[in-house]
Amino acid sequence: MAIRARQSARFSGVGEERLLVEVTQVLQDLGFTIEESAAPYGVLAGSKDRDATETGQVVGQVALVVVFALLGAHYNPTWDTDQVIRATITTRPLGRDEVGLRVSFERIVTTNQGTSRAEELTQEEFASGFFDRVRSGLNGHRA
Repeated sequence: MAIRARQSARFSGVGEERLLVEVTQVLQDLGFTIEESAAPYGVLAGSKDRDATETGQVVGQVALVVVFALLGAHYNPTWDTDQVIRATITTRPLGRDEVGLRVSFERIVTTNQGTSRAEELTQEEFASGFFDRVRSGLNGHRA
């Protein structure tokens, strides 16, 4: 429940269509490509590709290769290489001139071995930063 509360916000004085237009612009400003848009249903989804390589992770894996080699064993190093960050947005009318907005973020991480894993990005700063940008845009101040 706490995660859902962090991912949700209420917007007063704006229609659902105007809110979806602003959300689309914010996603595009953040580098997302809009993949799905079903405005009549209040649904929007986008994604962006990013490098997931972390130097510390690669160095650690190479160190393990060396240690295992010294022990006469084989070790197949694995580290993150790429990620796709996805954003899913839903809106719903909450009453006259008020709209509820929910945003969720996840990332699909691919390793150098070709395996993938999905991770929800539930930290507060993801949704709160997104909502701040939407509010700023609605007030005419593009971030």
